[in-house]
Amino acid sequence: MSEHRIILIENPAHLSINTGRLRLSREGKEDVHILPQDIAVLVLHHHTIQLTVNVLRVLGLAGAAILTTDDKHHPSAITLPYYGAPIQSQRLRQQIKAMQEGRDAFVWQRLIQCRIRGQADNLRRIVNKGALRLERMAEQVQPADYTKVEGQAARHYWSHLFPLGESRVKQGAEDLTNIRLNFGYAVLRSLIARELAAVGLNPILGVGHISQENPFNLADDFLECYRYLVERQVFGHPDCETFDPHERKRLASVVQETVTLGKETFRLTSAVTETIASYCRWLDKGKGELRVPHLG
Repeated sequence: MSEHRIILIENPAHLSINTGRLRLSREGKEDVHILPQDIAVLVLHHHTIQLTVNVLRVLGLAGAAILTTDDKHHPSAITLPYYGAPIQSQRLRQQIKAMQEGRDAFVWQRLIQCRIRGQADNLRRIVNKGALRLERMAEQVQPADYTKVEGQAARHYWSHLFPLGESRVKQGAEDLTNIRLNFGYAVLRSLIARELAAVGLNPILGVGHISQENPFNLADDFLECYRYLVERQVFGHPDCETFDPHERKRLASVVQETVTLGKETFRLTSAVTETIASYCRWLDKGKGELRVPHLG
C-alpha cells in the first residue's frame, strides 16, 4: 500500500508531470520526483509557485487534495478530486435522509464524545490535571449534544492549556500558538475533505456543523475527533518561538502519527479513511458502529 504523505512546498518552484510523476523543479537544486498516488495533500505555501494544468489533472485523478495559503499562513483555497455523479447522487440522498430522520444526531454524539476524550487524553499527557472532569463530561453527551456539553468541555480544556490572558482564536489569529493550531487544523481538514470526496459525500451537509457559509461542514465534523493530534504537537512543544519552515513541516508531519481504532492501529491517513468508510457503511445500512479514535 502506498504511504500517503503531506507535501509542503514553501519556496519558489515549478511543478510539472514527468513520466507520470510529479516533478518539483527549484533553481540551483536537483529535481525531485514524487508518485502522485503517494500524495494525500499538496500544500503550496509560496505565492510564486508555478504549476501546469496537467499537474492538477494528474493529482486529481490520483485522489490528492491541493491546499494553498495566504501570506499570513491561513488557508485560502482547497482543490479536491472529482468523482462520478452516480455515487455522489446516491450519497446525497442518503445524507439528506439521515438528516430528515434525525439519525445524524447519534453520529454527532459519537464525534463529540471522541473529541472530549481526546481533550482529556491531552490534558493527562501535557499538564497532568483536569482530565477526569472531561472524561465524565464525555459520558454526559446526548444525541445532537443538545445540552451543549461540547462548549463546557472546550472552556475547561483551553483554560488548562493557554496561559492566563490568552485564549483560542479561530480566525485572524496573530499569536504564535493559535497560528500553529490553525495551520495544523487546515492540513487535517484538507486530508478529511479529500476522503469525503473520494467516497462521494457532500461536504456541505454536516451532522453537527451546519453553517450556510461553510462548504466543508462535514469535514469539520470529522475533524473534531482528530484535532487532539494537532493540539498535542502544538502544546507538547511550548518552547517554539517562530512559525518557520521547520515548524510548519513538523506540524504537517502529523500524518505520521498512529491512531487506534478499536483493536487496530493505523497511520493517520489510513485511520481517516477507516472513519469515513464506517460512516458510509452507516449510511448504507442505517446502523453500525462509527470507527473513531479509541482514547483513554
